Order: sequence, then structure tokens, then C-alpha cells
Amino acid sequence: MSTAEWHALQDTFYRKHRLYQMQWAGLDLSKFRIAASSFGGPIALQRDDRQLLEAGAAPLLDSAIHVYAASGQTIGKIEYDGPRLAGLSWNAREELVCVQEDGNVRVFSLSGRDPVSFSLGAEARERGVAECRFWDQGLVAMTQDLRFICVSDVGEPKPRMLADAQLAEAPHSWTVVPPHVTLSRHVEVLVAAGATVLSVDAAGVQDMLLDQGPYARISVSPNGRLVALSSQLQGRIQVVSMDFQRSFSECAAPAGALGDVAWCGSDAAVLSFGSEALLVGPFGDTLSFAYDTRVHLVQELDGVRLFTGAAHELLSRVSEESRSVFQIGSTAPAALLYDAVDSMRAHASRADELVRSIRSELPQAVDTCIAAAGAEPDVRVQQALLRAASLGKSFVAAYNGDRLVDACRGLRVVNALASYAVGIPATLAQFRSLPLEAWVARLLNRNMHALALRVCAFMDAPPDHVYVHWACAKIRASTLDDDALFRVLCERLDALPGAVASYVDIAAVANACGYARLAVRLLMREPRAASQVPLLVSMGHDDAAMDAAVRSGDADLVYFVTFHLFKALPLGDFFQQLARTPQAARLFEKYCVDMGAPVLEDYYFQNDAFAESAQLVVAENLHEKDSAKLAANLKVALKMLQNDKSCAFEARTLDTQIRLLQAQRQLGEDGYGGLTLNQTLAKCLADGNYSRAAKLKTEFRVPETRFYHIKIHALVVRRDWAELARLAAARKSPVGYRPFVDECVAALQFQEAAKYIPRCDAADRAPLFLRIGFFHEAAQVAVQARDVDMLRQIHTQAQDPTLQHDVAQHIQQLTGGA
Repeated sequence: MSTAEWHALQDTFYRKHRLYQMQWAGLDLSKFRIAASSFGGPIALQRDDRQLLEAGAAPLLDSAIHVYAASGQTIGKIEYDGPRLAGLSWNAREELVCVQEDGNVRVFSLSGRDPVSFSLGAEARERGVAECRFWDQGLVAMTQDLRFICVSDVGEPKPRMLADAQLAEAPHSWTVVPPHVTLSRHVEVLVAAGATVLSVDAAGVQDMLLDQGPYARISVSPNGRLVALSSQLQGRIQVVSMDFQRSFSECAAPAGALGDVAWCGSDAAVLSFGSEALLVGPFGDTLSFAYDTRVHLVQELDGVRLFTGAAHELLSRVSEESRSVFQIGSTAPAALLYDAVDSMRAHASRADELVRSIRSELPQAVDTCIAAAGAEPDVRVQQALLRAASLGKSFVAAYNGDRLVDACRGLRVVNALASYAVGIPATLAQFRSLPLEAWVARLLNRNMHALALRVCAFMDAPPDHVYVHWACAKIRASTLDDDALFRVLCERLDALPGAVASYVDIAAVANACGYARLAVRLLMREPRAASQVPLLVSMGHDDAAMDAAVRSGDADLVYFVTFHLFKALPLGDFFQQLARTPQAARLFEKYCVDMGAPVLEDYYFQNDAFAESAQLVVAENLHEKDSAKLAANLKVALKMLQNDKSCAFEARTLDTQIRLLQAQRQLGEDGYGGLTLNQTLAKCLADGNYSRAAKLKTEFRVPETRFYHIKIHALVVRRDWAELARLAAARKSPVGYRPFVDECVAALQFQEAAKYIPRCDAADRAPLFLRIGFFHEAAQVAVQARDVDMLRQIHTQAQDPTLQHDVAQHIQQLTGGA
């Protein structure tokens, strides 16, 4: 390999490699505003309307933004007829961000999607935007009144004003420090004001206390550790630390107006002065590169791309691995291994000697050759280095070849991307710094679906999103009708071994392009209802959306469609639509009940749901304290129930409740409101209103046994022992006399309880006497019943010795002395 492209800068070498002879013809780049994307991305050109152009055959005189690949091949054109642009740049997703002077921002996609627009806020709209600075995710705009507005993420724009730097005049220059390289993790702006530099962020302004300004240009290194300053008055270029406390290098600036500034790695800066590019090294040494016309710079991860109207080149640092292999006089193991390959191809015996001489260092030599191949831009040199690595690997018994395989695969993709037809001159380091999906997306932005599929297949990546993008692009460019286009799409998509990633994305594009029937047919193929239903709703296919939501079994989706219909349709039409889907109707009812929505009453009324309407009225009046109002409302519910023959039992029950309310009103409001029938009877009896209680018993057909239980309890509570005795003596009790005893015992009225025990069943008398502590009576009953077990219990519990002696004798007599 020739090292003629290498340029020494002290002990470091830099290489300037020709990438392309530009394919655009007759373009004078000085007449255009230029935005070039990193990672070998596209170049956008817009005519600079601040310059006067001679009418005639000069190309690109329109106001459109023309997009080219890095090789100069035309990618497309973005029609733009808005206000003048304050700035334009590419973001990390290869979207062109255009900031207008009126404060609006438009984001254009290469794939043909509609542009996304947002505003920088009222301040930018009222004052106007003067300049912009960008990084791969966001931007900072300077308004005409010298205030800074930051948008940290263009994908989710949230403009916010930075601190006021109190600038009296426009700064000489300014730049942005991206948040990922700042200590605060927030955006900072370096502003050259007067002889010093100000650091501005959202929290405040800090003066760096410099005195050698004004500075015509400020540029921050990719790692955020160094700053390049170009002094206007002194004609010097300085590289200082980020805190501006240490100066690392300084050199004289060439004559001419300073253009672009970029960093070649993290320790060398490249500046363009008209047709000259100047590389400033870490220690102040410089390299100068002359061109015929003005040169433009594009900062990359591992170098700088330089392009003019005629050529496109890459300036990068020569890697240590490449130096160890190719530097003149190198005796490194990798260099000897590389020479061994040349000797082997020449059938020279020296190849074996070279391999044997580095036998112990072969693994290191193989690794070095692989790394050098990844850093070399020339395909033939890459192949030679990989052959050397393969040769060395064959002599190492336990060498893992995955690294070699990965390098071969990566370089093959990188070289395919760098072809003239594609025009993405990425290096292997750049390729590895982004996920494969990002590189496939860049191919799709250029509608290179065939190459994208080959890359996916070669790298064992799923190709689903490639087919989705192809289908979307096919729809945008098609002139076929819905049916013919559906057949074309299905013919390709149905042949895939797996399911398509998302029919929703394809259907959305079809709907946007006016293919409504095609969109619906595509959506019917989408298996994910959560994606299918929202698009059907947005397209106005409410019935299909509701059917899909119900089939999915997802209540949230059913609610989504239901609420959409509720907002979109008149109330009557909404109820009719809901009646056709019982599952949605039930969910709507549940929601209205849980939330107390008044619309449920209208829904029941329209659907003649008498039972549900009555239930709703009853539920609404559960806590009503006014008995008159409650009775009136329940009568309304009763009329509803009477209209439904299947609710006869419910109607009778509700009628009984209404009559009870009326009876309670006659008894008086105090104490009777909200009571049940049993409670009402008990209170009447407890109040001594025996006749009214008897009347209520008859009126509401209270069973005799239930009434007896209620009356016994009430009389005991009232301590009306005379009435209780009359009740017991009036006639045979339908509930027996055990309830009399139990209620008295519960009230601790043992004497009263003893009066009713003799009327109880014979088997219960002795236990009841024992329960209330009447041991003598219990013993008498037990002796009469000849109940030995009971006598033994009495003997155990009794405290009277005389009684215990008598009981013991009775036990002996009954058991015969056993």
C-alpha cells in the first residue's frame, strides 16, 4: 500500500482520501445555503436568496430544497415556498429541520411523509429568528432581540427560553454545547460577546473572563473537553480547555474569511478559509490543504469530510494499527504477516520464514490486521489485510474467528453503502456506532429496498419493516385503482415467510393517499386490534372499528370506540348505534353507573328499558331523607315497572315499600324514616302503640310467627311485663315459649324468665333453669324427668352444700348405688 495520502503532524499521521468525484454538474456551491448530514448522510442545497444570480442556464434557481447523496447523485427535491429560513440542518434520523424567520419549524422527511411543524413560541413569533445552531437531536435559535430559545428534542418539541445574556449587540459568534457532553446534562450556549465568552444555559449566564476577543468562531470538540477559538483581531487560532483555563495550542490563521469549523477526532480542529482547509493539531502544528473552489466541512465520528463542487474527500487520523502495518521500515508482527501474504502470492519460500518468526505473536498480529482493515478506506487494502489475518489465524490453534467474520461482514456492508449509486461513505467505526436498523432506515429513505433486503439477509436481521416501507412507497407512487393495488401488495406480502410487521402503517399511508377502500382491506389483515381500531376510527369506519374492538375482547378498545361515537354522533343516533352492540352497551351502562352519568337515564328511556330505568331511580334515591319526596320518586319507578310484565314481583315489592313510607309518615317523621317493616313494627311496639302495630301486621300481611318474635323482643325492651304475660296467656303461642325465656335472659331478667320456663317443652326446662341459676327448680325438674346427666351438672355447678347432698342422693337412688 502507498502511504502517499499520509500527512505527518509531529508523531501523528493524517490521511486525506478521495471518496467521490461529485456527480452534480455545473453547481457553484457559493450560491447556495448548504446543510450536510453526518454519517455519510445527504447534502441539502437551497439557493441563497440574499445573493443576486445571473438569469440564464444556471441550475436550481427555484426556491426548492434539492437533496443529493454524498456522491452528488440526486436523491430528491423538497418543495418549499414558505418564509425565508434562518437555518437548516439534518438530525440523527436524516430529517431536514428548517427553522423559519417567523419562528416556525418544519421537519421534512426523505421518505415523502408530510412535514411536521411546530412553533418556537410567542417570543420567536413576535421578534423573529436571526440565527440557529443545531446538534443531532435539537436546536437553539437566537431571536432578533438576542434571546436564545432551546428545543432539546425535535421529535418531542418543548421550546424553552434560556437565561437572558443582556447582549447589547449581536454576538460575533456563538455555538451550542449538546447536553450529552455537559456536566449539567443541559444545553449550554457559548456566546462571543466583546472580548470575552459567555456561557448561557437555562439557569443563568457565566462570564469566562477572557480578554483576547472578539472571536469570529467558536467550536466545541465532540467529547466536550476542548474549544477552538478564532480571534478576529489577532489573527490567531487557539485550542483551550472547556473551562477556558488552559491553552493547549495556538497558531496563526490564514488570510481570508473563516468558513466552517469541524473536529477531526477529539484533539484536532479543521477550519476552512475560502478554498483552503487548515488542520490544527494538538500542539499547534498545522497542515494546509488547498482546493480550487470553496471547501465545505462535515464533522464525522472519526474524521472530517471535505467537499467542493468537484470532489468529496475524507480527512482522518491514521490508526495505530495501520501505522504498525504500513509505516516504512515497520517490523511489527502485523507488518511481517502482511508481507508473508505477498510472498505467498509470489510463491516465495520467505512466506514460511516470516510466519515462523512471529509464531508466538500471531494472535496479536491477526488482531492488528483485522483492526487495520476496518480503518482502511481502500477496498483492495482491506482485502489484503483480511487475507493476512486469515493466513495468521490458520496457524493459531485456538483463535476465535468471530472478530474476523464480523469485520468481513461489516466491511462488505460499508463498501456497498459507499458505492456511487448509494452515496453513503460511512466508515466501519461509524457503521458500528449505530444500530443496523438505522442504516437500513437510511437506505429506505432513498427507496433502495432491494439493497436494504440484501443487507438484512446478510446481517441476519428481520426484513419486515423493509416490506412495510416498500408497500408505503408503492402506494405513494401508484396510479392503480384500489383493487389492482391491493392485489399487487398482497402478491408480495403474502409470499413472506412470516407475518408483516404492521399493516396499520401501510393502511395509514393508503388512507392519506386517497385509497380508502384499500386502507380498510389492509386493516382487516392487521392482527393487533390495539393498532387497528384507532386507525379505523380516524378513517370514519365506526362499525368496523366497533366490531374489531369487540372481537379483541379488550374493554379499553370498546370504551375508546364508544366514547368516540358519543362525541361524534347526536345522542339519539349514538343510542341506536350502541343498541346494535350488546357488549358495548353493557360496558357503557357500567361506566355510567360507576361515574353517575345522567345520560344513562336517557339511554334507558329510548330503549324502553323499564326495569333498568326503575332501578336507576331507586338507586338515585337510596339516600333521600325526605320521605314524601322519596315516596313520590318511587311511584315514578313503580309506573316504569308496571309497564314491564316480567317485573311483577319487583312492582309488588316496590308498591309495598311505598305503602310503608306512607304508614311511617302517619306514625311521625321522628325515628321512623328509613326503617324496614320489621323495624317499624318493633318501634311501634316499643313505643307502646300496640294497636297501630297490629294494624300494620294486618295491612302488610306479616306472618304470625314473625310478629310474635318482634313483639316479644319489643315488650322485653320496653319492660312491659304485664303485656308480655297477657301475650303469653292470651292463647297458645305460635312460636312456643322458649323465645319468651330467651329474650328475658338476654335482658338479664331471670325472674321474668322463670315464669315462662314451666310452659316450655319438658326437655328444655331443666337446662333453662340451670342457665339462669335456679338450681333447686332445675333439680326438681331433673328428678321428675329422671335425668341423671342433668343432676350431675347441677351437682357440679351448685354452690349450696345442702342442695349438693340432696342431688347426690337422688343420683344414687336413680342409678341404684352404681
